Amino acid sequence: MTLQNLKDITNNFCEKMIVGRGGFGVVYKGLLGDGKMIAVKKLVQSISGSQKPFENEINLLMKLKHPNIVHLVSYCYETQHLHNTYEGKLIFAENTQCLLCLEYLPNGSLEKYITDASCGLDWPTRYKIIEGISYGLQYLHEQDGGPIIHLDLKPGNILLDEQMLPKLTDFGLSRLNDEKQTIRTKNISGTLGYMPPEYLQGMVTPMSDIFSLGVIIMEVITGQKKYLDDIGTPSTVFIELALQKWRDVLQKGPSYTSLQKDCQQIKRCIQVGLMCLNPERTKRPTMKKIIVMLQGLESINWDITNGYQATPSVEEP
Repeated sequence: MTLQNLKDITNNFCEKMIVGRGGFGVVYKGLLGDGKMIAVKKLVQSISGSQKPFENEINLLMKLKHPNIVHLVSYCYETQHLHNTYEGKLIFAENTQCLLCLEYLPNGSLEKYITDASCGLDWPTRYKIIEGISYGLQYLHEQDGGPIIHLDLKPGNILLDEQMLPKLTDFGLSRLNDEKQTIRTKNISGTLGYMPPEYLQGMVTPMSDIFSLGVIIMEVITGQKKYLDDIGTPSTVFIELALQKWRDVLQKGPSYTSLQKDCQQIKRCIQVGLMCLNPERTKRPTMKKIIVMLQGLESINWDITNGYQATPSVEEP
C-alpha cells in the first residue's frame, strides 16, 4: 500500500487512531474503503537499523499462515526525497517510511489481561490463551526449513481477537535456525524477565522461546506479572498454593460442576510452566511435548523445578 493510502485510512496518522505504542513505533487503527479495520504499524525512523527488523518481519509474515499467528494484510516501504535546510543551504534528504498492515484484533494485547485486578479472566479463557500461544509457537518451531525462533515472546506481543483467541505478533527479532547448529550472538535484544539465562550469554536456540512461554503460562495462571519474584518456593509447595487459590475461585462460581476436571487441567499447566522455566535449557520440553502434556494425552513424568531445587518426577493423577 502507498504511504498516501495509509495516511487516508488513518486520518493522516491522527492521535485518536492510535491503538498501541512501543519501542518500535506506533500502531494506528485504519479503516479501509470496504469498512474493514486493519492495524497499521509505523516504525520509528530514528531507531538505528530499524529497516532490518522490518524486512525480517515482512519476509516471515508473508509465509506464516496459522490461526495463532497475526495475519499480514499489506505493507508500505516508501522513500521520499525531501528539501531540508542545512547550514543555510537547501539540500535533498531521503525519508524512508516502513509500515506494516496487519489484521486488526479488537481486544488488544494479552498484557492488559494478565493481572486479576484488571480483568479476572475465568479459567476456560485462560486455558484457551495458553493453548493457543502454544499452538502458534509449535507452528514456528516446526517449520520445514528449520525452526523460527521468536526471541521476543511476551504478553505485549500476543494479541487477542474478539473471541480471545491469541495470535503471536512482532517478528522483528525472530531468527530462522538450522537445528544442526546453535546460534551465537553478541546482539542481545528482547525483554528482561522473559529472556532465559543462556540467551543473556549470547546463545540462541528454540529453548529460548520455551523459557519465555513458561513465564507467560505462570503469569496467566497466577494473575501476576512478576511471577519470577516468587522463585525460591519449592515447586511442590508452589503448585499446591497456586492450585488451592484456583479451587477457592472455582468453588465460588454459580452451580459449578467441573471442579475436579479443571483443577487437573490447572495443575498440568502449572507443571508445564515450571518445566519450561528450568534454568538448564536441555531440560526444558519441546513444543510437541508441551502440547501433549497440556492436553493430558501423556502423563507428566518430568523433573520440575521452581528455580530452587529439583523435585522427584511428578505423575499426573
